[in-house]
Amino acid sequence: MMTMNNVRISNDVRRRKAGFGIAEILVSCAVLGFMIVALNLLQNGNRDSVLRVRTRDGAVAVSQEVLDSLSSVGVASLQMPDDGSEIVLSKIREWKGTPGSLEHTMTVNYKVRIDISDDADYLGQNTSLYSNNQHVYAKKVDVEVEWDYKGTPHSITVASILR
Repeated sequence: MMTMNNVRISNDVRRRKAGFGIAEILVSCAVLGFMIVALNLLQNGNRDSVLRVRTRDGAVAVSQEVLDSLSSVGVASLQMPDDGSEIVLSKIREWKGTPGSLEHTMTVNYKVRIDISDDADYLGQNTSLYSNNQHVYAKKVDVEVEWDYKGTPHSITVASILR
C-alpha cells in the first residue's frame, strides 16, 4: 500500500532524474571540444595537401608551356648559349580559391632551367654522288622546374624530344 510519504519520495526521485547534471554537461562539452579540434586539424591537413598538389600541377604546366614554346620556335634554332651558361627563366603563378573554409591566395615563384642537347646527338646525314647534306632532325630538351613550398625546395624535370 502506498502512503503519502512514498508518493512524495517517488516524485522527488523523478524530479531529480529529469535533467542533466553539471558533470554530464561538462563532459559532453569536453568531448565536443576535442571533436572540433580534431576536425580543424583534419581540415588544415587536407588544405595543405591540396595546396601542395596545386604547386606540383603548376610546375608541370609551366614545364609544358616551355616545351610548347620551344617546339613552336623550331628545332634548327634551338641551341645552348655559346658561353656555356644555362638558360634560366622565371615564372610566377597565382591561385585564388577556398581549399577549406577560408579563402586563400597562393603565389608560387617557379625557376625554370632548360638544357638542350648538342646537334651531334640527333644529326642526320644524306649523301649522294652530288652532295653531302647534314641536318638536325630532333633535339632532346630537359626542363627542370624548381619552387619552394613552406620553405622546402621541390623540383621536377620533364624531358622531351622535339622534332
